Amino acid sequence: MKMEKGANAKCRALTGLNQDEWITLLPVFSKLVEQRLRWYTLKGKKRKRPCYKEYENSSLPGSDRKLNFALMYSKENPNQTFYAQMFGLSQAKVSEWFSFLLPLLETSLNRLGMAPMTGGRFEYRDQGEEYLLADVTECEVPRKVNNAAQKEEYSGKSKRHTAKYLVFSAPNRKILYVSPLYPGSVHDKTIWDETEIQVDGPNILVDLGFLGADKENENVIIPHKKPKGKELTELQKQVNKGISSVRVGAEHAIGGIKRLKIIRNKIRLKYNDVRERVMMVAVGLHNLRCEFRT
Repeated sequence: MKMEKGANAKCRALTGLNQDEWITLLPVFSKLVEQRLRWYTLKGKKRKRPCYKEYENSSLPGSDRKLNFALMYSKENPNQTFYAQMFGLSQAKVSEWFSFLLPLLETSLNRLGMAPMTGGRFEYRDQGEEYLLADVTECEVPRKVNNAAQKEEYSGKSKRHTAKYLVFSAPNRKILYVSPLYPGSVHDKTIWDETEIQVDGPNILVDLGFLGADKENENVIIPHKKPKGKELTELQKQVNKGISSVRVGAEHAIGGIKRLKIIRNKIRLKYNDVRERVMMVAVGLHNLRCEFRT
């Protein structure tokens, strides 16, 4: 297929994926959309009889248009009224379509092998990696009306109301594991402690937010903490500098997730299960890019 001049850059600008990545994702996504619409309406109601052909008056016709809709929404996190004007839909239809397509996009990435491990357990067998990187990422959420809920989601670290995830990544920036969502007030080390971590082989590099993890796990490497009223030795400073130079990879991996404004900006979706799904989609798309670009 001859590539139109500038098409790859345009595809990247609109969806966050280049053409090869988009073309890899489309057939898997298209099949899932077709199967879902065969048996369910856009509102999720079970059909009395299967629908084998998309209606001619569909408000969002074609699998390619549906994929672009889901990818562009995730990338730009638009106001729904504004997005409705772009696609010639009502605001209600924008909400319905995104709710319908988001789980299918997540499943598509899973079937392509791009989904990370998740849940309360991370198990990793030696695959020749010298090290893994662990960090906690925060996503801003709207402040709730309830005072107790506000306090639970308030992160003293970032001075915002957030949702937190523990993330493990490989040296090639691929995300291997994402924890369930935690409210912003939960300390990074608490999330670590509540996750069953079994890593056989490589060392795990963490920051001082996980202080004490190295005492419990012999393969955890953590920077030296400056003693109260004292200075670090030159050797300790050099060790810390070396750890930081490697750990920047964790920041790059998380930066890859946050290419999507729906993750980087304040997420307006209300429910934690939907927020977790958005995170899994963001990670899956990041891993897809890593697969093609590294």
